[in-house]
Amino acid sequence: MSVVDTLTILSAGAMTIALFSYLWRENLAFRIAEHAFVGAAAGYGALILAESAWRLLEPWLAKGLWYWYLTIIIGLAYLFFFTREYFWVYRYPTAIVLGGEMGVFIGRAIKTQFLEQVRATTIITNINDAIVAVGVICALFYFYATMEHKGILRGISRVGIYFLMAAFGASFGVTVMARISLLIGRLRFLYFTSPAYYLIPVALVLLIVGIARDYMKKRS
Repeated sequence: MSVVDTLTILSAGAMTIALFSYLWRENLAFRIAEHAFVGAAAGYGALILAESAWRLLEPWLAKGLWYWYLTIIIGLAYLFFFTREYFWVYRYPTAIVLGGEMGVFIGRAIKTQFLEQVRATTIITNINDAIVAVGVICALFYFYATMEHKGILRGISRVGIYFLMAAFGASFGVTVMARISLLIGRLRFLYFTSPAYYLIPVALVLLIVGIARDYMKKRS
């Protein structure tokens, strides 16, 4: 293993342990790791977005379509966010991007989340489709507020509550499972990757020293 690989593994292990140290309490090591992670993620995301934008823009510029240079000017106008005098320029690219994205999102959402949902609900070929149809209809009746929920409407809306709770519970369970899988992955990295596991006793010693220091401060 090269020196670069060793330093990379040790840095990754140190960052992981520093982030885990928040379980003890908020501390300097956690703040350093947190800021490093946020900064690295922001920088990496900016580079990926810039590369993707240029990959989409380059074919049009190669064809001599000069008006596509306007997109570069619109993008550079975002930099006026950092000025007080010309901050108003920043509002124009923001409005253009948000307006375009909202138009695309609404059209896509109507097709995928409304029309396709209606189509999938009306096509019943097996018991699973029937359960989905009943769940969708009962859940919609739960949000029906024009009439008071009495009689059969009350029963339908109550069934809708059960479906909603089952959906929320399943969504929460998937989220928890995803977080646990990330935790297991980091623990496996610390325990089974050389030389990352050498950092574990160092972290334990620092934890004991920190706890003892806090205890002495409270006693004094």
